[in-house]
Amino acid sequence: MHSQLSQDAYGITYARIVDGGLQFETEAALQLEDGSLITLRMPTRQSEMLAIHEALCIHQA
Repeated sequence: MHSQLSQDAYGITYARIVDGGLQFETEAALQLEDGSLITLRMPTRQSEMLAIHEALCIHQA
């Protein structure tokens, strides 16, 4: 059975602290017309890493 992609796609970035620094993982989640999801790993954009780092530093201050 072949499913078509819907127009719904989401980017998800996970950040965790490892050895005193941040480690990032980013995935794209694509919703199929049947409602199921496909997730694909993708590189984390530099601007996103900086924004997350800044948000965490402000939160800790």
